Amino acid sequence: MIAIAIVFFGALALLFIGLNKEEKSLKLAAASILGLAGISIFAESKGIINVDAFFTWVPAGMITFNPTAQVIAAILTVMAMIIINLMPAVSRKGMDVIALMMFSLCGGLLMIGAQHLVVLFLGIEILSIPLFVLAGSEKDDIYGNEASLKYFLMGAFSTAIFLLGATFLYGGSGTMYYHEILLRLSFAEHFGEFPILMQTGLVLVSVGLLFKVSAVPFHFWSPDVYEGSPNRIAAFMAIIVKIAGFAAFAQLLTAFVPMQTWYSNWMLPISAITVLAGNIMALAQQSYKRMLAYSSISHAGYLLLFLLQPIQENFQVLGVYLLSYGLGTAVLFYLFDKYATSQDKTVGIFTGIAYTNRFDAMALIVATLTVAGIPSTIGFIAKYQLFTAAFPTAMWGVLLALVGSAISISYYFKPFRVLFKTESDVQPSIHFTWKYVCLLGVTLSMVILGLFPVLLNWIF
Repeated sequence: MIAIAIVFFGALALLFIGLNKEEKSLKLAAASILGLAGISIFAESKGIINVDAFFTWVPAGMITFNPTAQVIAAILTVMAMIIINLMPAVSRKGMDVIALMMFSLCGGLLMIGAQHLVVLFLGIEILSIPLFVLAGSEKDDIYGNEASLKYFLMGAFSTAIFLLGATFLYGGSGTMYYHEILLRLSFAEHFGEFPILMQTGLVLVSVGLLFKVSAVPFHFWSPDVYEGSPNRIAAFMAIIVKIAGFAAFAQLLTAFVPMQTWYSNWMLPISAITVLAGNIMALAQQSYKRMLAYSSISHAGYLLLFLLQPIQENFQVLGVYLLSYGLGTAVLFYLFDKYATSQDKTVGIFTGIAYTNRFDAMALIVATLTVAGIPSTIGFIAKYQLFTAAFPTAMWGVLLALVGSAISISYYFKPFRVLFKTESDVQPSIHFTWKYVCLLGVTLSMVILGLFPVLLNWIF
């Protein structure tokens, strides 16, 4: 896929061009490169362009993007563009932070297209290693150093578990290609029993991926890492890692369709516990950023429901949910970064902005309604489609997810209690820069796609 080349070589060029330039001077160029990559992926998915001839050197079958996977890859790239465009640049010279984010994005794209366990492993590492550095990129911040160390240790731990599981899968099937694993499992299903190596390997590989998407009980690193990392890196981890992780997980499980009933027996309780624990723990948080971290955990629980249904037939459902989650979370992280201070990181930072900055208040309301799944936004469409598709195979899991969604309203709506208070001393003015154009576009997208869901059929 040509987008991987565009992002990689674009990051490499920015890294050298920006050696002696301030980051803000080249931030728009980075966003433009990512926008170009996203457009190229989307054009490929619709058959407008075909660049397969340029990638004949790629080993056959190791990396394959079906049309829906291409759209999810486009979403991943556009979300990275939105994060880079919305979040403020650092004041020092050098493009190392944005370049590392773009290198990490290349790993996410590899994960989505992986059809081989080695490619999936490489994608995970390319995604994760730059983030180990980025989490502690503010070297004088002790909490950032703690976040970097925790993320590195947990990343190394989950990678070891994943590799052990991949070894077992290879030992049980004699191959690392997804389609060949599927073929061998189909034969095993015919004889009524799956090899113990395959069962153990799938559990261990799943645990490695569940660490990456911060599902309970493998979530414990997530709130501390998100809170200690710089805001735009936390947003990048919450959105890009989550989208890439679940898209890759779904692609992997298409090779284990014969074992779906078996793995659903233990994945469904993990989904339910993740939804309830994420939402309940979010209720107790005073820090808005930490609340967003637990919100991200709860969304991992909802997304796990998708993995319990026939994946290939419903891949569009995953794409819609990831798009909804990404748009809403990006706006909330941006607004938190804009209004938070070193003394106040609670919902009190939004006090009175309905009067001082109505545009930001509107964006906050729309993004909150989206992540909460309230009608008239794309968030409602995403949750409705996900729960409807999962209900036949995971009825009680969907019912618990509905309970979790009801709980989430109580903490998502906390900022609404202070939006219309006038005690705020914050008096930001609106300057229609590229940042505000981006914010307006994202906000309108959440509403338009929620009111006219037929547009989603054109996207996917």
